[in-house]
Amino acid sequence: MENNEKTKGKKRIGAAFGTLRFQMIAIMLLCYLLPALLLGFFTQTVLLESMRDKTEAALSSSVEHAWTLTTQQVEHAIFLARDAVYDGELADAYEDWRAGAIPDAEFLRLSRAYVDRKYSREGLFTFAAYYPVSRPDLFIYTRSGYQGAMTFLSGMQSDALRLGESLDTGSRFVEKDGKVYLIRNLMNLRMERYGMLVLGIDTEQMFSPIAQLAETWQGRVALRLDDAGDIDAPWDDLTDGLSVQRSNILYGKESQSDEYRLRLLVTLDQRTQYREYYQFRYLAIGIQLLLIPLLLLIAWYVNKRLIKPITLLSNASRRIENGELGVTVPMRGGDELGNLGVAFSNMSRRIEELIDKTYKEELALKNAQIQALQSRINPHFINNALEAINWEARMEKSTAIPAMVSALSVLLGASMARQDKRIVTLKEEMEVADAYIYFVEQRFGDSLSVTRQIDEAAEGCLLPLLTVQPVLENAVEHGIAPAGGGEIILSCRMTGSCVRIEIVNTGKTIAPEDRLKIDAALRGETSGGTHLGLANIADRLRLIYGGQAAIEVFSDGERRTVARIDVPQREM
Repeated sequence: MENNEKTKGKKRIGAAFGTLRFQMIAIMLLCYLLPALLLGFFTQTVLLESMRDKTEAALSSSVEHAWTLTTQQVEHAIFLARDAVYDGELADAYEDWRAGAIPDAEFLRLSRAYVDRKYSREGLFTFAAYYPVSRPDLFIYTRSGYQGAMTFLSGMQSDALRLGESLDTGSRFVEKDGKVYLIRNLMNLRMERYGMLVLGIDTEQMFSPIAQLAETWQGRVALRLDDAGDIDAPWDDLTDGLSVQRSNILYGKESQSDEYRLRLLVTLDQRTQYREYYQFRYLAIGIQLLLIPLLLLIAWYVNKRLIKPITLLSNASRRIENGELGVTVPMRGGDELGNLGVAFSNMSRRIEELIDKTYKEELALKNAQIQALQSRINPHFINNALEAINWEARMEKSTAIPAMVSALSVLLGASMARQDKRIVTLKEEMEVADAYIYFVEQRFGDSLSVTRQIDEAAEGCLLPLLTVQPVLENAVEHGIAPAGGGEIILSCRMTGSCVRIEIVNTGKTIAPEDRLKIDAALRGETSGGTHLGLANIADRLRLIYGGQAAIEVFSDGERRTVARIDVPQREM
């Protein structure tokens, strides 16, 4: 009992999955989920990877460009500071002053003139200052740099003097109270430190490429130049080049020489850089969420307007199949399904009336006629008899008789419609035609030539059973036989949406009296009992295809008789 219940449960589940309602819901869910999954896969892989590659390439190019411009500015400032040593003018003035050759005022005038001439027009510097280490109070600075020089003098000169003791011949960038200075010892030819050069750095000018980089990429930039700059950045973990950490994109650069050490760290937020990607993803998610109510509305509409009416029609059809006549459905007109429901109810009532009044009598009459026909000609009996003759001929080692029996079996099978098929393919129809041609060739021998021109593309076309063979027979009986022989050309090919069958014979030409009989047969008239095959084919083509099919018989320019049939190819 338990196994039976499980089996019944599985059947019920299978039946539920096989219903139209389940299939429609599955199709709608698939139409919703498949684009969502494809869109998600595309945004997560193709779009994001493409944006990441392009962003990284553009970032690398921008950082390298800004880095190159900045290092050029730094090196230019160091080069200008180094010139104060190599020029020797300050050293010569200092030596003359220390030897007493010139007074303090002249020393100050010469020193200021050099500093003004060398540095006052340089945009990288806010001021330039020089003082002897033996007399720091003799503080000489550019005329335009008073404020910057005073800020340095009050807050940084003592630190600079201490720094100079360990600085030797190099330079150092230092920072104090947000101001950046380049400090360098001044040495004479005896490598003795006699003074110090201080250059106030215009950070906006020197680091403008880095500032432009930060503005362009909307990121954070940390810069460290010797002892000046950002001290809180993770400089110990600095990685040269591009790297990704959590939600940030990092790009690090470092340059170190005997004169300076410059480090750069660019930090970009991934959400800012991939803003278009996230906007597209949020838009896609929003669209998917908005589609859910629409999907539910469509499901409700489909269930009400399609599935429910079709279910009513299906249940009513099943009841009629089970013998319950006169079943109607509660559907009204207004749309296609409503009209179908009304037509179904009318048809059901009409069927009940027909069965009650006439169908039973007609069925009994037809059964009696079929039994009478079967008593005269039993297709199974004929088939078995032909098989017996065929085997007997084979036992006698005859080749012609088995072939004739096989051909006759094909012709009888088609004539009696053993397979109960009204519509066949051209290939099947040609088998019947070939069986007939075989008998005709046996009859006429060498006086008859048959040529077949069958397009392979047309072999799958559909046409009524026994369309070609009766026309062939008509060509033989009314053309070849009166002339004592000739040639038959059978061609089949596609012309537009139709399959065209042409049977050409070179026998007797069409006489005027024959023309009248042929035209009558093509109209379905069979007076005189001639051309019955043509009349039958014309009638069947009109019944099946209406005016879309065509059949005609005419004489061509070579006085040959041509029978042409055009059969439209539509869903049968």
